[in-house]
Amino acid sequence: MREEAQVLEIGSPTKTAEYIYAHLQDLTRMARQNDLAMLVYLLEMAQIEAMEVAKQIRPTRAF
Repeated sequence: MREEAQVLEIGSPTKTAEYIYAHLQDLTRMARQNDLAMLVYLLEMAQIEAMEVAKQIRPTRAF
């Protein structure tokens, strides 16, 4: 897992956002199954952001 994350660090922002989105889907499902409403909400917001970046709807920002 750590090696996979290191590979993604040198990947494109779009590929990284796609990877994050996939994991957020799993985390959201887990939170929903355990009735963790606030976590579901926050994870869904993060999914939207990741999807927008992956589809290049919203440009990435340098911080």
